[in-house]
Amino acid sequence: MKIYILIIIIIIFNKNIHSSEIQILDEVKGTGIEIVNHSKVSVHYIGKLEDQSEFDNSYKRNEYFKFQVGTRQVIQGWEIGLLGMQVGGKRTIFIPYELAYGDNGTGNIIPPKSNLIFDIEVFEIIPPQYKELDSLQLKLAMTDDQFKIFDIRIIEEVKKSGIIPGSILSTAFDKQGNFIQKFLNDYQEIINPGDKVLFVSQNGQISSILANGFVEQLKQNNIYHLKNGIEGLKEINFEFEKIKN
Repeated sequence: MKIYILIIIIIIFNKNIHSSEIQILDEVKGTGIEIVNHSKVSVHYIGKLEDQSEFDNSYKRNEYFKFQVGTRQVIQGWEIGLLGMQVGGKRTIFIPYELAYGDNGTGNIIPPKSNLIFDIEVFEIIPPQYKELDSLQLKLAMTDDQFKIFDIRIIEEVKKSGIIPGSILSTAFDKQGNFIQKFLNDYQEIINPGDKVLFVSQNGQISSILANGFVEQLKQNNIYHLKNGIEGLKEINFEFEKIKN
């Protein structure tokens, strides 16, 4: 297997960051699966300033707005404010300017430091194409010879906790969030067609981003990530394997 190019946008996506500043002013519940990080969605929306003046309306264009959550294709307020919505659901959300277009605004449409209000209606949700395992499912995966478990953390994190027995230690990103080419080299050398690959990070955020990149950009199959990462395993008193200093 040969993979020549990997382009991954690293975004540390945290549902809790600033989430208290996003206000849901009105909501009609939908049905079915919920929007989670890396869901692909099709929506209609109306964007308004606080004085209720409208600056954008996708209904008038008669065209859905489509994007993938968690990849910074939209303002951060949207990425937080749409989480948990379902098909057919509607929300009116208030977004403070810090999570919208900031101090500068944008063009002549949105003035500096503008808080925004959006009416959003969801028409389609496509869940992430990678799979998520929880702490208990990991134990089953460890008995499956087809699973290759990659611990992608930096060495300082690994030394504090130890590693999952049988896992492969290969750091994917440095402390500045830059992708490390050696990780891709390790992946190519180890993974065979039909293998299932599980990425493990400290709390599950970085592993989900990496899994999404492998699925969306490298078109890899059988990609998994560990929900809540090492921190989730600590909660069930998982027995880690210590590494030598």
